[in-house]
Amino acid sequence: MTSYTKIGTFLFLFTVLHITALGNTPITEVKRDTAIAQVVYGSDFLFDGMDSLSTKELYQYKDSLTYLNSPPKELINQLHIYLKIRTMDFNQIYATIDSLFELNTIPYPLINELNRYIANHQETLNNFETEIIDTSQYPADHYYHSWNTITPNPYGANYLTTPDSVIELQLIGTPRSPEFVMPVVDKLTSKYGWRSGRMHKGIDIDLQVWDTVVTAFSGMVRVARNYKGYGRVVVVRHFNGLETLYAHLHRIKVQPGQMVQAGELIGLGGSSGHSTGSHLHWEIRFKGHPINPLNLVDYQNHKLTHSTLVLRKTKHGFAGYPKGSIFYVVQNGDYLYKIASDYGTTVNKLCKLNDINRNSRLSVGQKLRII
Repeated sequence: MTSYTKIGTFLFLFTVLHITALGNTPITEVKRDTAIAQVVYGSDFLFDGMDSLSTKELYQYKDSLTYLNSPPKELINQLHIYLKIRTMDFNQIYATIDSLFELNTIPYPLINELNRYIANHQETLNNFETEIIDTSQYPADHYYHSWNTITPNPYGANYLTTPDSVIELQLIGTPRSPEFVMPVVDKLTSKYGWRSGRMHKGIDIDLQVWDTVVTAFSGMVRVARNYKGYGRVVVVRHFNGLETLYAHLHRIKVQPGQMVQAGELIGLGGSSGHSTGSHLHWEIRFKGHPINPLNLVDYQNHKLTHSTLVLRKTKHGFAGYPKGSIFYVVQNGDYLYKIASDYGTTVNKLCKLNDINRNSRLSVGQKLRII
């Protein structure tokens, strides 16, 4: 059984395990219950009331244990870990918990203590912010000229410049961006576009909690944190100039500044943030402006339609489409069947390419992608 499977069994099902002492004896009984406020494994904690003690008091207590005739080495080691987590951020604490589940003997009282610490300091941990870095040593910096590890989309409305009118991005086939990998291979549950009166700036892909989520292209992690409605979110800036966002994760497995290759693990699927069920919310952006992923991804075959993406500046951002696409400008009296017949295609294909339906109203001057 893999470590992720073990962790998923314990956390996702919220199985309450009855153990003795410090968790160093075999599990003797399993009780099924539901954790309401926090995940708890059995009734044992590392130390009653530890969360109310200051760091200085905890160090004094740990030091006092070392002077005993038979020092409790296990307890001392676990106290050392607990003290260390007081200097960690949200994601580092969860990474520590995950590593503890990989031990041969799992220290459940310590894990309970860490979960209690998270529950009691949720607001502080959620507001943890790393330093904003502004340097030129990052992917695609000739487009962005900044590096922000706090905000998923830090780019203002005036971030676009005149040279951005038409841009070609070679997505794959270069030494630093050799390939594309779908973040998750599962059912598409929600498309890009208006949804319930709000703009849905990405696509939603179904998954189960603890499913592996990987990065689409090679690049560097810019954001890896808990952030408002996104929940646990990772943003990767790629060498090809795009940024991709992966939201509602259950666990984050990377850190800002970490280099990742296409297909590399960045997190585990979940339902954090504003989410009604486990899924991956995936966005593709250029300079903060969203691009419909289905304009460049053949979702049925889980691959890119073309290796080069053309971005054309519009009033509100960018229209993105594969290089070699052909467009038609709607004229007075046009309708979908007529346009499809003139270009030897079908209404269904036109609707799919332009994310419209058969009953969509066409406007004179509107551009429709034909190929």
